[in-house]
Amino acid sequence: MTIATAAAQITGLAISPLLVLVAIGLGDFFALGGFQAVAGSLPLHANPWLLGPCAAVLVLVGMKKFLSPAMPLPLRKLLDAAEYFEAKLSALVAAGVLLPTVVSAVAAATTFDSPAGAATASLGAAWGGYVLAIPAVLVLYGCVWIMFHMVDALVVLSPFAVVDAILVTMRLALLALIGAALLVSPYLACALCLPIIVVACLVAGWCVRLDLFVLAVAGDLLLRRSRHAHADRGPLRAFLATRGHGAPVRTMGHAEPLADGGIAFSYHPFFVLPAKRLVLASRRTALVHGLVWSTLRDDAARRGLVSLPPRYQPHHEIVAQRFAAATREGAARRGFRGIRAAISAILSPDATPEAAGESTPPR
Repeated sequence: MTIATAAAQITGLAISPLLVLVAIGLGDFFALGGFQAVAGSLPLHANPWLLGPCAAVLVLVGMKKFLSPAMPLPLRKLLDAAEYFEAKLSALVAAGVLLPTVVSAVAAATTFDSPAGAATASLGAAWGGYVLAIPAVLVLYGCVWIMFHMVDALVVLSPFAVVDAILVTMRLALLALIGAALLVSPYLACALCLPIIVVACLVAGWCVRLDLFVLAVAGDLLLRRSRHAHADRGPLRAFLATRGHGAPVRTMGHAEPLADGGIAFSYHPFFVLPAKRLVLASRRTALVHGLVWSTLRDDAARRGLVSLPPRYQPHHEIVAQRFAAATREGAARRGFRGIRAAISAILSPDATPEAAGESTPPR
C-alpha cells in the first residue's frame, strides 16, 4: 500500500506541482492547528512563510489564465513565457519540499528487517532502501513532470487562447481524477497512474527536446535577445526540423550556410558527447517568417530543415541573405496581419465602407 500511495502522490505532484503543494500544505496547516499551532511544530510545506507566497503565485497564475482571452497576443505571449519559467521553479520547490517525505516512506517500505542484534546489517539495509528509492522517485517524478510540463510549453507556442484553456482543463481534470481515486483506494489511484508513468517514460526524450526549443523561445521573448543576436556572422542557434539524418526532430544545435545552398547543422549528442555535423541539402531554400519563430525549409521537397528561435525575427532579411533563401510569411503571421488590418480599417475614423470590406448600397 505504501508503494501504491507513493506512486499516486508522485504522479499528482508531477502533474501540477504548485497546486498540489498548496493543497497539501493548506490541509496539513489546518489539521495541525492552523495559526494556533505551536511554533516549530508545522512541517515546511505547511509553514505560512512558504505556503503564503506559493498560494499568492497560484492565485496570480489563475487570474492570468482567466484573463488570457481578453489580452492582446504580444502581451499574452510574454505572460505565457513568464508562467512557463514559473512552472519550472515551482517544480523544483515542490520536489525539494515534498519528495524527501515520499523517499523516506518508499525506503522504509523496501527495507527488509534484519536479524535481531545485527545493527550493521540493519544500517546497511536502510541505506540500501534509500539507494533504491531516491533514483526511482526522481526518475518517476522527472518523466511525469516533463510530459505534463509540455502543457505550459504548448501554451507558449500556441497563438489561440481556447487551445490553452483546453490543455489546462484536461490537466486539472486528470489531477482531480487521481485525487478522487486516492481517497477511495491507493491501489485504484496507482492503477490509474501506471499508464501515465509508462507513457511518460516513453515520450520523455521527445518532451526534453521540445522543452529546449520552448526554453529558447520563452527566453528570447522575455529577455529580448534579439538586441544582442548576431545574425550576420557565425553559426546561428537552431533546432532540427527534419527527419532522416540520424538525429531526432527538435535536436538543439547550430546552423551555418553551405556554398552549394545547403545547411550545415552541428550538435552535441546528449549535450556532452563530441560534436556531430549534418549536411541538410536544399534545392530551393526559403525562410518562412512566422509569428513567433522562423523556419528554413526546402521548398522543392516541401519540408522544413531547421527552426530559428525568436531572437532572429527582427533580422530575418539578414538570415535570408546569408542562406540565399527566398522570404515569405507564415500562415499565422498572414492571418494575424489580416485581422489587425481589418480591425484598423473598421475603427479608423475616416474609414469608407469599401475600406471596411462593405459595398456601397445603391441609392
